[in-house]
Amino acid sequence: MFWISLLLLAPSFSGEVDAARIDRRGLSVMVGRAGEPPLLAIAPDTPRTPASNMKILTGAAAMARLGPNFRFVTEFVRTAEGDLVVVGDGDPNWSGRFFGGDATAMMRNVARELKAHGVTKCRHLVLDSSRFDNVTIHPDWPKDQLDRWYCAPVAALVFNDSCWDLTVKPGGRSGAPARVEILPSLLRPVVLNRCETTAGRSHVVHVARADSGELAVRGRVQLTSRGVPANLTVADPVRFFGAGLRAALRAEGIAVSGKVLRGKKPAEAERVLFVRSKIRRTMTVMLTDSQNLYAECLFRRLGKGSFASAAKSGAAALAREGVSIQGLDWQDGSGLARTNRVTARTLYDAMQRYRDEPVFVEAFAKGGEGTLRRRYRDLKSRLRAKTGTIRGVSALSGYVTGQNGGRYVFVILCNGRSRARARALQDRIVKRLARER
Repeated sequence: MFWISLLLLAPSFSGEVDAARIDRRGLSVMVGRAGEPPLLAIAPDTPRTPASNMKILTGAAAMARLGPNFRFVTEFVRTAEGDLVVVGDGDPNWSGRFFGGDATAMMRNVARELKAHGVTKCRHLVLDSSRFDNVTIHPDWPKDQLDRWYCAPVAALVFNDSCWDLTVKPGGRSGAPARVEILPSLLRPVVLNRCETTAGRSHVVHVARADSGELAVRGRVQLTSRGVPANLTVADPVRFFGAGLRAALRAEGIAVSGKVLRGKKPAEAERVLFVRSKIRRTMTVMLTDSQNLYAECLFRRLGKGSFASAAKSGAAALAREGVSIQGLDWQDGSGLARTNRVTARTLYDAMQRYRDEPVFVEAFAKGGEGTLRRRYRDLKSRLRAKTGTIRGVSALSGYVTGQNGGRYVFVILCNGRSRARARALQDRIVKRLARER
């Protein structure tokens, strides 16, 4: 009976595509049971712009190249001259995401451990970020959006998602200057505050980096507002990491008498501490929350630290695992670059290959969480999927369990003008599979 049901699925999916009234010229779809040949294939070998579905390929390549037990390792060493050297490994988890929103908590914990290992002072704080090259922004990322959190610069040492987090609150009366709260709280950047409080019914707040490096805040905030949140990327992620670490060291009683410098770990140095971060944590933030910086750090770790070497290494690793890479034009790890091209077959093959790897599959968002927080709430853990959205692109790929207990893999890449019709098709296919008995 089950195989009869499978045979009946293929023509019914064509009907779902027709019902969504979507332009097939920009559509690629593959649907199949886990471990079985596909039931439906529409333009499976036509390269499409994947948006954040590119993160699926980054995750699969990480499984192939690094393995599910991989850990980022940030090394702390002490030189004979008394310098403390931090050797970066691309770990994106130096943030408050897992510490109640306190971005400096992880650094303060490390400072306490350093102190326990006998580090009570240091001369210079030296930052070794040579694991990655010095290109922090991909040339194909949108030039007019580089100050947005999703365009955060990537480096071998990053802190707080390479962003300032601001909350702009009203002053005590109409016309009063707004109050600006900034995280990470241990840092004290110069703020040019030209935002005022208004008694009006609308407000608008703009934040930007001034030419001389200050944070500029302008606009109006309503008197009744609880605060307007904003994020602003930093110009230099390595320098930002150094400023945060120096502040954390001092807060925990470790004196830093010299400067924060860039350099490399000397051949002769005393290893003091290793800070390790499991790949599972990074994969989950990347695929559930679609955090671009996490994807780019993991991506760059696949190769020799550059975008190009990561793409080459990642593609080769997937090909060795039997994943088709025909038509693949891999530019970045997050899918932010519109020049990325990938076929539905490549994504489908990768998802089939790692369908039984918990570190990979469980990193996808469940229905009702992450980027699916407003979608498929009724399916919950029966669905694991990754969205992908930029202008002119809507994608959804993942795994869904039918009522019969059968597990399905699906890839839906829509390149075209109508996001609403694309989502309608995604909903039809997912719900059709979820109903399968």
